[in-house]
Amino acid sequence: MNEKIVSVKTAKLGGLNGRDCIYIDTVTQDDMDNLVFQGEINGFLAEKIKTDRFIPYKLTFKRVIAYFSCELDTYENIDNSAHLDYSCFNIVKNSKWLESLPVRKDFDKSIYKHYQVFTYDFVYNIIAVDFDFKI
Repeated sequence: MNEKIVSVKTAKLGGLNGRDCIYIDTVTQDDMDNLVFQGEINGFLAEKIKTDRFIPYKLTFKRVIAYFSCELDTYENIDNSAHLDYSCFNIVKNSKWLESLPVRKDFDKSIYKHYQVFTYDFVYNIIAVDFDFKI
C-alpha cells in the first residue's frame, strides 16, 4: 500500500494550513514517553478561526517511541511530496517509516501512528500512540 498523508482536523481549529500556521516556543520530552510542543497557532490559518490572532496551544504526543526533526527546506529536498497540500498537522497512513521501525518484541506496533508537524522552520515526524491538543 502507498503512504497517504491525511490532515488532522481538531474540533476547535479544524485543519491547520500554511507555513506560518504553527509556531513552537518549546519542545520537551518527559519521563512518561510524552513529547510536548507549546507555542501559538496563527488563527488566520486555522480552518475554523480565520481571524488574525494568535492562539496558545499545547500539543502532547503520548507513548512516543521515535521522532525525527529536520529543517523544513532540507526536509522538502528529502521528500518533495511531503507537504503538497500544505497541511501542518498530519497522520501518515501506511507509513513506510513505521512499518520498517524495528520496535521491541514486547511492543504492539499496531497501536502506533505516524504523525507529522510542519512549522515555519522545522518538520517533526513522530511515532506515538495518540495525541492531545489543547488550546
